[in-house]
This record gives sequence, structure tokens and C-alpha cells, in this order.
Amino acid sequence: SSSPLDKFRELMGSLYGVAGVAHLADCLVDSQLLVTAGSQPFGLLPPLGKAYALLWCATGPVSFGTSRIGGKVADLGLILYGLVEVVGAYLIRFQTDVPAVTESSSTTMMDPFLNAILVQGVVAAAWLYSSKRKEE
Repeated sequence: SSSPLDKFRELMGSLYGVAGVAHLADCLVDSQLLVTAGSQPFGLLPPLGKAYALLWCATGPVSFGTSRIGGKVADLGLILYGLVEVVGAYLIRFQTDVPAVTESSSTTMMDPFLNAILVQGVVAAAWLYSSKRKEE
């Protein structure tokens, strides 16, 4: 039986793995996630922007793989994914003139950097909660 923390690591690794593959497919099709966050579509990004987007996509499967190893290695995979996502959102937010909140047609776009910080904060809080739980 796995500990609650091991179960959390496996769940998040699986979610990040799927996210990475989905992000890659999105980048190669219409870049809706990047555009929604305020970036240019993948095809219009400069070479370093494309490389960073591909790194972001690759960290999902890396996180999945490390989650299957478990322990501190799994934690490093989750941390890597979170850092790459937060830095990428920072680059979009502070390097592309995206206002903190913009109104486009009838939708409101949240600040991508703040959103990434909040999401990773929730993941960190869930990790802490799982690390304190006893096996069932």
C-alpha cells in the first residue's frame, strides 16, 4: 500500500504528463493555451520562445516518469514542472506587455503569472497535506 504522499506524487505526475502532451498538441495545432495566456501562437514565437514552450511541454512527461520512480525524485519532477510553468508565465506576463487583467470580447483573461503562482501554491499545499497524512 502506498502512502498518501506517494499517491499524490503519482496523481500529479500523471496529470502533469497528460498536460505536457496536451500542451504539445495545442502548440502544434492552434496554440489556444499560449494565446489565451497572452503569448503569440507557437509558430510566431522567436526560436528561444519555441524552445521554452517545448521545454514546458517536455517537463510533463518528465514529471510523469519521475513520479513512477517515487520519493525525492518524484518531488524533483513536480518541482521542475512547476518552476518551468511559473517562469514561462512570468516571461509571457512581463516580456509581452500583457496587462494584469484584460478584457477581450466577452471573456476576461487572468494574469498568467499570478495564475501559475496560485496553481503551484495549491499543488504545494496539497503536497504538504499529503505528507502529513498517515497511511490508511
